[in-house]
Amino acid sequence: MNVSISSNINLWYTACILLLSLLASKSTHAQRTPTISYISQEQIKDIGGTVEFECSVQYAKEYSVQWTKTDGEPVFLSSGSTLVIRDSRFALRYEPSASTYRLQIKDIQETDAGTYTCQVVISVVNKVSANVKLSVRRPPVISDNSTQSLVASEGSEVQMECYASGYPTPTITWRRENNAILPTGEQIRPVIE
Repeated sequence: MNVSISSNINLWYTACILLLSLLASKSTHAQRTPTISYISQEQIKDIGGTVEFECSVQYAKEYSVQWTKTDGEPVFLSSGSTLVIRDSRFALRYEPSASTYRLQIKDIQETDAGTYTCQVVISVVNKVSANVKLSVRRPPVISDNSTQSLVASEGSEVQMECYASGYPTPTITWRRENNAILPTGEQIRPVIE
């Protein structure tokens, strides 16, 4: 009879240990929510140049990791280690040892500027994401609607307008031919916006 009680106690003890181990492993697994441990910083590149964005993830082996351009209507670029967009300027490299997804864009165009998002899709309503911005340098261009020429009577007041675009935003300054002094007494006058 003592053998039977001792056997039952050992069986009960083993069952408790297994149950505690199972609960501990579920608890550890539950704490391992996918995270993005690193994403590249904002990039400023010239038209025609190349940019590479890096996104490192943790605990995401069972989940889909995606790169998306998220300005306006989202454009999906990749899913997992597969490039989805059919544009030869784009390339994707996946490094399993570091769980890193590298998105590269060659021959950058002005339309490539915007926000790129690396996201881990956990469920339909749950995603972990991080953003990186790409700004594309553009040379300054003076707009056609700027004042081209003006005829005025001596002593009358005139208004001249200059509109320019580019990135970074250009600084507009006014000067006279041969750097002659402006009517305001200045040699060069910056436009303050």
